Amino acid sequence: MLLSNSGSMEVKPVVAVVTQKLVDTLNEESIADNKVMIHQLKGVQKSLEKLRSFSKEKDHLRVVYEIEDEIEKFTFRVARQRKRFGFLTKQTFFFNNVNSCCKLKRKIKKIRSTIRNFRDDEASITSTTTSTPTSSTSTVTSSLNSKTDEEENDDGDDAFCNGTNELAQKSSSDIWPISEIPSTPSPKRGWMTRSFSTITNQKEHGLQCKKLTFSFSYNEEEKNMVGFKQLSNVSYQEEVGVFGQIDDIKSLVRRLTQQTELFVPIVGDAGCGKTTLARAVYRNRKIRDHFESHDWISVTEDYDLERVLLSVSKKVDMVKGKRYLIVVDGVGSCSVLKDLKNAFPDENNGSKVIFISRSGPEMSMNSHSVKNISKEESWTMFLKKAGKEKEAEQIKPYVKDKILNICKGLPLNIVLMAGLLMTKRTTRWAESLTIDHDQHSDDVLNLCYNDLTINSKLCLLYMSLFPKDYDIPVRRLLRLWLAEGFVKRRSRRSKHPLPEDLVKTCFDELVDRNIIQITKLRSDNSPRQCRLVSLFHDYLLPKAQDISLFYIHRNSENYEDAAGTFGVRRMVQHLSTTGAFDHQQSQRKSPTFDPSLLRSYISFNFQHKDMPEREVGILLCQVISHNFSLLRVLDLEGVCQPSLPNKLGHLRHLRYLGLRWTFLESIPESVGDLSYLETLDVKHTRVDTLPDSIWKLKRLRHLNLNNIRLAMPPSSSLTLLTLWGLVLDEKISITQGLGKLLDLRELGIKFRLNESQGALLDWIAKLVNLQQLRLTSVDDMGRPSKLDLKPLTALDKLSHLNLYGNLQKLPDLNEFPPTVKVLTLSLSRLSNDPMETLEQLPCLIVLRLLGESFTGTRMVCHRKGFQKLEVLKLWKLTGLEEWDVEDEAMTNLKQLDIRCCHKLKNISSRLLLKPRRLEDLELTDMPDDFVARIKKRKSNDTSLTINPWKFNK
Repeated sequence: MLLSNSGSMEVKPVVAVVTQKLVDTLNEESIADNKVMIHQLKGVQKSLEKLRSFSKEKDHLRVVYEIEDEIEKFTFRVARQRKRFGFLTKQTFFFNNVNSCCKLKRKIKKIRSTIRNFRDDEASITSTTTSTPTSSTSTVTSSLNSKTDEEENDDGDDAFCNGTNELAQKSSSDIWPISEIPSTPSPKRGWMTRSFSTITNQKEHGLQCKKLTFSFSYNEEEKNMVGFKQLSNVSYQEEVGVFGQIDDIKSLVRRLTQQTELFVPIVGDAGCGKTTLARAVYRNRKIRDHFESHDWISVTEDYDLERVLLSVSKKVDMVKGKRYLIVVDGVGSCSVLKDLKNAFPDENNGSKVIFISRSGPEMSMNSHSVKNISKEESWTMFLKKAGKEKEAEQIKPYVKDKILNICKGLPLNIVLMAGLLMTKRTTRWAESLTIDHDQHSDDVLNLCYNDLTINSKLCLLYMSLFPKDYDIPVRRLLRLWLAEGFVKRRSRRSKHPLPEDLVKTCFDELVDRNIIQITKLRSDNSPRQCRLVSLFHDYLLPKAQDISLFYIHRNSENYEDAAGTFGVRRMVQHLSTTGAFDHQQSQRKSPTFDPSLLRSYISFNFQHKDMPEREVGILLCQVISHNFSLLRVLDLEGVCQPSLPNKLGHLRHLRYLGLRWTFLESIPESVGDLSYLETLDVKHTRVDTLPDSIWKLKRLRHLNLNNIRLAMPPSSSLTLLTLWGLVLDEKISITQGLGKLLDLRELGIKFRLNESQGALLDWIAKLVNLQQLRLTSVDDMGRPSKLDLKPLTALDKLSHLNLYGNLQKLPDLNEFPPTVKVLTLSLSRLSNDPMETLEQLPCLIVLRLLGESFTGTRMVCHRKGFQKLEVLKLWKLTGLEEWDVEDEAMTNLKQLDIRCCHKLKNISSRLLLKPRRLEDLELTDMPDDFVARIKKRKSNDTSLTINPWKFNK
C-alpha cells in the first residue's frame, strides 16, 4: 500500500503545537496557583490528546485552531492584566473573579463539547458501514458560530476584550507561490550583487501558469574576498562526485574550455544530480581560471518572462567584453528556453551559458545527459552513506532489491534512503520499506517524511515558508522554531534540556537524514547556513498551505486581499509583482484580512538602501488596533528601514523581534513592554541605544546588539543565553549587574575599562557554559587598549575565542580553554613568538593572527605542533620576516591566507610540496617577487589565488 498521505491534512503536527502552547500556559506563574483554571485547562489538554489520535479532517483542524485562538487570547489578557495590576494578578481571589477567566471557562466547555461530538461522530462512522456523510460538519459550524447573548456582550473588565472570540469561517483560497527573493541573502550589501535569479513554474487549478521571476545573484569571487567559502552539501554533493560523475565533470570541463558553442544544456531526471554536477564544474579550478566572470541563476516555480529577460539583458551588459560563464538552473519549457537563448548574444569569445533542465525533447539536441547510476554504484553509495559497509552481508537480498528499486538509480533518493535507514537495525529495514514503488516520484519523500516525529514534521513544514533554494542562517531558523513554540518549554526549576538544545537536536536529526542540506560551514565546521532539499520543498509546500500554516503574500500595498482557509495565521511577505499577478489577485473573491489572527510576519521584501519599507508599519498598526494582538514573530531581517509603530509594546505575545541588517536608526521605547520577548536582534543596524526597560524582559534569552551601551540593573533574574554587542564603561556596575548572568553561552563585549577590567574578567571566568567569547578592549578614542586576560581554564565548553586588544603576554597553555577550536588575535602586539604555546592547543582548527597581533620578526612552528589546524590566516604582520615550519608540524593544514606581510621572505617548502594536504593558498597585497617564488615552488594540487579583491573589477 502506498504510504502517501497527500489526500489527508497534516493535522497532528498542528495539534501537537497547540497542546504545547497549552502546557506552556499551565506553567505560567500567574496561572499555576489557580487550581480551578488548572483543572479546566488540563481537561482541554486531555481532549486535545484524544483529538490528536484521529484528527485528519478540515473541520477537526478548525476546532484545533479555535482552541489555539482561545489559549493565546487568554494569555494575552493575563499579560495585559499583569502590566496593569502587577502583583495582584498572582492572587487567587483576584484571578478567579476576572471576567476574562470566566469567559475562557465557558469557551473551554463549549470546545470540549465540540470535541466530544467529533469523537462520537468518528465512533459512529467506525461502527457503521454506510457511506452517508455524518453530521460532523454541521456540528462544528453550529458549535463554533452560535453564541449566547451573554458571550456576545461580554467584554470583561478590560477595554481591550473582544466579544467575538469565535473563528469565523473563511472561504478557501489558493496560497500564492513564492515570488522574487534573494536566493542567497545579502548581509553585506557592498560585496554581494543582486543578480541571483529565481525562476518558478507552478500549476494552478490544473493550468500551467507562465510567469518568470528573476531574483538576485551572488558573485563568488567577491564572497571569497571577505573570507566566505560557499560549500556544497558535504553529505550529498561530494558523494555524487565520487559515484558516477567524475567522467561527466571532465567531459563538461573540456567542452566549456575547448569548444566554441555558446549554450550547453545539462538534462536528466529529478534527483539525478544535474545541479550537483553543474556546481562541481562551476567550482572547478580550470573553469575558474578560464572564465573572467561567473554567475548562477537559480530557477524556481513562478516566473515572469519579461522580468527575467530584462534582468538577463542587464547582466549581459555588465559582462560585455569578458569571457563569462552563466548557469541557468531550472529551465522548464521550450518557449522559455528559446527566449532566454535570444537574450545571450554570442560574442565569439568563448563565453558559455549552461541550462539545467529535466529531460525532455526540447533539450535533446547537443545536451549533456546525466544518467541514473548503475545498481552496483547505487548500492555502494547507499552502504557508505548509511554507514553499513561492514554489515552488507547481513542485508537480505530482497531488502537490497527493494531499496534499489525505490531509489531508481537517483543519487538524491539514495542519500535520503540512507538517511532514513542508517539509524535502524538492518533486521528492521523491511518493515520500514512498506511502500509500493509504482511510478510515483515522491515515494522516497513519503517514506522519509512519515518516519519523522510529530515535532520534526512541524519544523520541516515550517521550513517551506522560506523560498526554494534559499540559504537560511541556522541561527535564525532555530530561534524561529523556538518562538513558534515547536518544542517543549521548561520551568526555571526544571532539569529538562533547554528548548535551544531540543531544537538543535531536531535540526541535527533532519541534517543526518539528509533532508536539510548544509550549504555553508563556519570556520570550525559547524553549520552556518542551510536549505531544504529542493524536492522536499516542492513536496511540503502544498501540505503547509493545505493547513494554512502560513500565507505567502506579495501585494505589500494592500493587505486586505490576504486570506486563508483558516484565516491568515502566519504571513510571509514577498516583493510585489506586476501585470498578470496583480490582475489575478484583484479578481479573487476573498474575505477581508483579519489581522487579529496573525501569529507571525516574516518579510523577504528586500529593497535598496534608498527605498525604506514603510508598508510593514501599516500592517502592524492594523494588528495593534485590534483587541487581541497575538503576533509572536516579527522577522524583518534584511528589510531596509521598516517603519515600526510607537505602540510596539502592545504586541504582548511577541517572542521574536528580528531586525538584523535593517539599517534602522531606532526602535520604539515601548520595546520594554514586550514581556514574552525571547529574541531581540538589532545587530548590523544603526540602533545605538535601547531603553533601560529592556531589563524588565525576564524571558529574554537572546540579545544581539550593535555595540550599544546599556546600564545593567542592580540585580537581575534574566536567563540570557546570548549577549552580543554590549558596550561597557566604568559607569556600569559589573558585579551587581552582569555578575548575575551566569548561564550565558555567547558573549561579545566591547569595553573601556581600567579599574573594573579585573572584575569583568573574573566574572567571565565563571561562565562555565560559554561557547563563544569576543572581548574588545579600547580606550576613550576607540583605539585598542590593554587586555589583561585571566585564566579561562574552567570554560571547558568554549570553542570560539576572539581577542582584540593589547595583551601584555600570551596566556600560558594551562590558562587557555582546553576546547577552543577557533582563535582570533587582533592588535595583540605580542613581541614573543606565540606559536610555541598555540601549537599545543589540542582542539585548534582555525587560527587567525591579524593586524599586528605579533610584532616580532621570526615565528617557528615546531615538530608535531598544530596537529588539527586546518586554516591559518596571517594578516598585516608587518614585522614578520621569517616563518619556519618544522617537520611533522601542521600536517592537516588545508587553507593558508597571507595578507600584507610585506617583509616575509618565503613560505616553508614543507607546506608547499607533497604529501601535504594544502588545498588553497591565498596571497593578498604581497610583493611580486614573493608571489613569483611561490608560483614556482607550490604543488600542482594547491590552488593559488592572488589578490582576490581585484577580481571582477
